[in-house]
Amino acid sequence: MFYKLYLSTQEELKSLPESGMGYQLIEANFSGEYTTRKLIVLNEELIVEDNYMRKDYLRQIFSKGFKRSVQLAEYKSVKNIRLISKEERSLNVLKEGSSKSSGAKDSPLINPDGKTYHVRLSAYDDDKRIDKKNNCLLPGSYTTTKKDYEKCVNEKDDPVERYALPNDEKVEWAFHILPVSKDVYRFGTVQPAFGKRGGGEECFFENGTSFGTFKEQTKYGVFYP
Repeated sequence: MFYKLYLSTQEELKSLPESGMGYQLIEANFSGEYTTRKLIVLNEELIVEDNYMRKDYLRQIFSKGFKRSVQLAEYKSVKNIRLISKEERSLNVLKEGSSKSSGAKDSPLINPDGKTYHVRLSAYDDDKRIDKKNNCLLPGSYTTTKKDYEKCVNEKDDPVERYALPNDEKVEWAFHILPVSKDVYRFGTVQPAFGKRGGGEECFFENGTSFGTFKEQTKYGVFYP
C-alpha cells in the first residue's frame, strides 16, 4: 500500500539526505507495529512499501498521478526512521545491473565555478527539496548538470530511465540552480535501480546550496537562462 505522511514526519525526512533525485529509501516502523518495513519515500510526502513483488503500488501512483494519490491516501504515522545505507541498497533486489562508473556519493568534493547551472528534475511542482523561502537547495539533495539535462532533452531520452527514478510518473518540472563556489558537491553517474538503466550525471549537495542560488522553475524541456 501507499500512505501519506504527517507534516511533522515530512519535516524529519527533509532533514535527512536523499537516496536519489526525488526519493529516499528508509527503514521505519508503522505506529503500533514492531516489524520494521523498508519504504520508498516520494517527495517527503508519500510512502510506498519497498517490495519487489508489489511493484503495482508504484504503478497505482503514476496511473492516478502523484497529487491524486496523495489526496486518496490515508495518513500513516511512522517512527524509528533510518535511512538505508548505500551498502544495504546494493543488496536490494530492486537494484538491477551495475555500472563501471561511481555514484556521486562515492566521489570527491568539487567546488562549483559559480557560473555553471545545475538542474533538479521532478514530477512535483512543489518539490520539497527546493526551499522557496530562501531560494536554495536543501542539504542532502541531488541535481543533474545543465549539460546532461540538455542532452536528455535534445536526445529525447526518458528522464525516468536516465536518472533511475522509482516512480514512472512523467517528469514535468525543472528547477534551475546556480551554486556559488563554496557550495561543494559530489559528481557521479546515476546507478541502475528499480529496473531503470541510469547512466545520467548526478550531483550530490550534502550541504545544500547558499541562499539565492535557486533561480527559476520551468516546465521540463525548457532551458534556462
